[in-house]
Amino acid sequence: MTGVLLAVVLLQYQQLQNLSRPVTGSTTPPATQISATDMQDFALPSFADAVERAAPSVVSIHSTIREQIELPPADELPPAFRELLQTLPSERLWDSLGSGVAVSAEGHILTALHVIEGAEDIEVHFSDEQGNSVNARAQLIGSDISTDLALLKVDSTVLPPPVPIGTSDGIRVGDSVLTIGYPRRDLMNQKSVSRGIVSALGIPRDGLPIVEYIQTDAAMNYGNSGGALIDASGSLIGINSFIYSESGGSDGIGFAVPVNKAMIIVEQLIQHGVVTSGYLGVITGELLTEESSRTFFGNADIEGLLIEQVTNGSPAERAGIAAGDVMVAIDGTAISSVIGAIEQINRKAPGQTVDLNIFRAGEYQTISVTLGTGTAQYRTRLNDDTLLPDSNLD
Repeated sequence: MTGVLLAVVLLQYQQLQNLSRPVTGSTTPPATQISATDMQDFALPSFADAVERAAPSVVSIHSTIREQIELPPADELPPAFRELLQTLPSERLWDSLGSGVAVSAEGHILTALHVIEGAEDIEVHFSDEQGNSVNARAQLIGSDISTDLALLKVDSTVLPPPVPIGTSDGIRVGDSVLTIGYPRRDLMNQKSVSRGIVSALGIPRDGLPIVEYIQTDAAMNYGNSGGALIDASGSLIGINSFIYSESGGSDGIGFAVPVNKAMIIVEQLIQHGVVTSGYLGVITGELLTEESSRTFFGNADIEGLLIEQVTNGSPAERAGIAAGDVMVAIDGTAISSVIGAIEQINRKAPGQTVDLNIFRAGEYQTISVTLGTGTAQYRTRLNDDTLLPDSNLD
C-alpha cells in the first residue's frame, strides 16, 4: 500500500511539473503582429492603373455658342419702352464647357451633342506625352440627336491617344465603374475621376431615345458631359450623357450611352457624316414568358418577341413577315430583350440584309429582310391598368 501511494504522489507531481512548463506543439497559434505587407491583402483595390490607361484620352472641350434672344414685338410694348427695346441685343454669346474622349488615332473625339450644339468655335485641351498643354481647334464631323452624341476631329499635328475601347455587353448591376472628365468651370484645367458602381440598366423614363443607358452613382457634374465611363481595367464602356438632379449638381443618378451603341454612331458618322440606321418596321411587345407563350401557342417553350403589327410598305412586310410571328433570333443571335433586338438592327445600314429566325404555325424558319430607312419608336400603352412597353424596331 505504501508503494502504491508513493507512485500516485509521484505521478501527480510530474503532471504538475508539465503544466508549469510552456505549451509546445499546440494547435492554437501564438499571437503575432500583422505586417504592412499582410495589410495590403485587406486594402481596397486601387484603380490607378485603369485611370492611367484611359485618362490621357479624355479632353476638355470649350466652345463659343451664339444664342438668339427672343424679344417681344415692339407694337406690344408701351411707347416708352419701344426705344429701349431697340437698344437691347438680339443675341448673346456664352461659353460651354464639357469633356470628350479620343476614339481613334486620327484625332476623332466623341462627346455629348449638347456640349457643342450651336457652337461657332470649338477648342479641345489636352496634354501631350511630355505633359505639355495642347490647345487645338476641332471641327464637327456629325451628330446624332437621338443619342445626344457628336463626333469632332482635332486639327493639330499633336493628337490625344485613343482610349482603349471596351464593350458594354455583359455589364452587370454592381460592377465597379469610374467617370473621367472636367466637372466644373472653375476647375476647367483639372481632370477629375470619380468612382461608383453600375446602378441600373435600361431606359429610365418614357420619351427618351431607345438606348439601354448605363446608370451609375459615380459623380457626374456640369462639365462631365461627353466624358468617359470606364471599367475597372481602364476600357471605355460608355459616354457620360446626363444626370437627374434637383440641385443641378451630382445626386448620384447619372446616365451614359453604352460604348457599343456609341461606336456604331462613330462608324456611321466617319463613313457618311450622318447616322443611317437600318429599319425593319415591326411593332412588338415584351419578350414571351412561359405564361404568355402558353396562352398564345399552347406551349410554354416558345421564346422571342411576338410581332403584333407590321408597318404597311415596310421592309418586313415586303419580306413576308406577318403579325403573329415570333422573332426568335437575328443573324443567329438569340433575342434577349427588346433593346437588344433594336441594337442588332441598328448595327446594320439601310440596304443590308438581316436574317430573322421566325416561329410560325408550329415551325421555325429563316426569312431574309433587306433593311430600309426609318426611325425607331418606344412608347407605352394602357392595357388592363398595366403599362406595357411596345417597340417599333428599326
